[in-house]
Amino acid sequence: MKNIQKHFWHYIVYAIIFLGGLYLILSSQGNSILEARFIIFIGFLYFIWAMVHHYVHHQLNSRIINEYILIVILGVVLSLFLFGI
Repeated sequence: MKNIQKHFWHYIVYAIIFLGGLYLILSSQGNSILEARFIIFIGFLYFIWAMVHHYVHHQLNSRIINEYILIVILGVVLSLFLFGI
């Protein structure tokens, strides 16, 4: 609980990124190219905000950057598959 309070605004930004992205994807149903672009854009925003979060808390290093790159790639590929793009 203490961790949630400490990073509350960072989690709010994550929620905005994902909920806004989900809205964009669902509003563009039928246009698979646009959906794919939105999914990739969401992954990019997630990566950027994760880097900001770790930089602010002095935890940014190459291991964390590589980890987030792999997480974003996996998330984008799985999302494209699940949305049938």
